[in-house]
Amino acid sequence: MDKDKRIEELEKENQQLHKKIEELSETIKLLNARIFGKKTEKLDKNQLSFFSEAELEELDIDSDISSKENEEVEVELRVVCHRKVKPRGQRAEFLDTLVQVDVVHDLEQKNCADCHEKLTLIGKKCVYREVGLKQPELFCRNHYQQTYKCENCHPKGGDKIVAGKVPTSPIFPHSYFSSSVLAQVVTSKYLMAVPLNRQAIYFKHIGLPIDTKHMARAIIKLSEQLETVHDELTKILLKNPVIHMDETPFQVLEEKNRSKSYFWVMRTTEEFSNHQIVVFNYSSSRKQENISNLVGAYTGAIMCDGYNAYSSEMYPQITYGSCLVHIRRHFVEIVKSLKQGRGSYAVRAVELLNRIFKEEKKLEYQNAEEKVLKRKLHLKKYVDEFYDFLDTIPNPSSKLKKAVEYAKKFQPRLENIYKIGELPLSNNPIEQVIRLSTLVRKNSLFARSVDGAKASAIFYSLVQTAKLNGLDIFKYFNYIFSLLEKRENVKVGAYLPWNSKVKEICTK
Repeated sequence: MDKDKRIEELEKENQQLHKKIEELSETIKLLNARIFGKKTEKLDKNQLSFFSEAELEELDIDSDISSKENEEVEVELRVVCHRKVKPRGQRAEFLDTLVQVDVVHDLEQKNCADCHEKLTLIGKKCVYREVGLKQPELFCRNHYQQTYKCENCHPKGGDKIVAGKVPTSPIFPHSYFSSSVLAQVVTSKYLMAVPLNRQAIYFKHIGLPIDTKHMARAIIKLSEQLETVHDELTKILLKNPVIHMDETPFQVLEEKNRSKSYFWVMRTTEEFSNHQIVVFNYSSSRKQENISNLVGAYTGAIMCDGYNAYSSEMYPQITYGSCLVHIRRHFVEIVKSLKQGRGSYAVRAVELLNRIFKEEKKLEYQNAEEKVLKRKLHLKKYVDEFYDFLDTIPNPSSKLKKAVEYAKKFQPRLENIYKIGELPLSNNPIEQVIRLSTLVRKNSLFARSVDGAKASAIFYSLVQTAKLNGLDIFKYFNYIFSLLEKRENVKVGAYLPWNSKVKEICTK
C-alpha cells in the first residue's frame, strides 16, 4: 500500500477516534452530573461565561417550568449570593398561632437581701419565646353505651329501654389499630416516606406493640375498603377535557419480572379543573394496553412525555400534547456536557424555549377559549422562531441531532395548544406528584406483594389528592377511617377531599 495513502487513512482514523473520545467524555460528564450533581435543569452560569450577561440571564429557566424543589434551591442561592434580608415578623406570627403556655421564673427568696423586708411584685416581662414539642402519648379510649328508660311506655307490660348508638367494634377487632393509629401509619408511610420497619421502632419506643406485618396487613385491608373512593376519583378525573399522564417504575417481589412493574399516574390540570385529583394505578408492565385499561373510551386530550405507548394510531380518539420541558431537557443536557466555548446551537435553542415559557406566563385570559386566541396571537411566533432555528442548524450530529429530531417529531402535538386552551406546556405537575412515590421507593425499595402495590396506589392517590386540596393528611385519614369504623352505608361522596364536612374538619 502506498505510504501517503496509509498515512491519510491513519489520520482519518485518528480524527474519528478523537471525535469518539470527545463524545464519550461528554457522556461521562453528563452521567456524573446526573448521579452526583444537583437535580435541576438550571444551567451553571460559570460554565457558560463566554456569553454576555444578557445571554446568561436569558438562559435561566423560568420558575414556571422548574420544579418546586428547584425553586427552593434558587431561593437559597439568592440568599447566599446577594445577602437578601430575611422578612421580619414571620416567627412571631407563627408563635402566635400556637397554644400559649406561660412559664414564670420567680424568685426563690422574696425578701430583700439588705433589709429583709418582703418584696412587692411590680410586673413581669417576656424575655424570649420558643416552640415546645410534646411527645405523643398512648391512652385507652373506653367506649361506654348509655341506656335510658321511658317511664311512660310499657310495651307488653315490660320496660322500654333506649340505648345510645356505638360502633359494633373497631375497624380491626381485637387489635391495637384505632382510626388515629392507622392514620398515623398511613401518613408516615405515604406522606413522609417512613418505611414500616422504622415505624415499628417508633411505636415500640412509645410502648405500642405492633410490628411491620401487622401494619402491612392493615394497610392492604384498608385499601380494599377505600377502593370505591379511588374509583370515584378516577371517574371524576376522566370527565375533564385534558389530563396529565405518566408512569414510574416500582419493584414488586411477587412479580416474575421484578424490575418491570409500574405505577401509572393521572392527574387533572392545574388550570380549568373543578377539582384537583391525582390517581395512581399499579400495573405489572409498561405495555400500551395499560392506557386503554385506565382511560377507557376517554376522548379528551392527554399531556404526556414522548413514550411511544401514547400512540395516536392506537388511540385515534385521544388528542396528545407534547411537554415542552422534555423538549428543552435534551438541549439542556447538551449544554451541561459541553466544554467551554462550544455548543452555541444548543444554548440558542434553550434561549428560544425559555422565551416561550416567559411569554406564556404573560398571557391574560378568562377562560380556555380566550387562552387559545391569546396563544395564537402572542405565543405562536416564538414557537415558530424556535422551529425555524432548528432548520438552520447545519448537519447536527450525535446528541444535538437527537435533540433536534425529538423536538421536530413532537411539533404537531405541541401545536395542539392552539386548539385546546386547557392543554398546558409542561408535564411537570404530574412529575411533581410522582416525586413522593420515588422518595418512598428509595426508602422502602420494593413491595413484597401485588396486593401491597395496589394498596400503595390507592393511598398515594388519596394522599396527593388531599394534599392538592389543602387538607391536613393525618386529620383526613383519621376522619375517613372513623367513617369506616361506624360501618354505616355512607355514600362515597362523604370521603372526597372537597366534601364540605371533610373540608370543615380536615383543612390545615
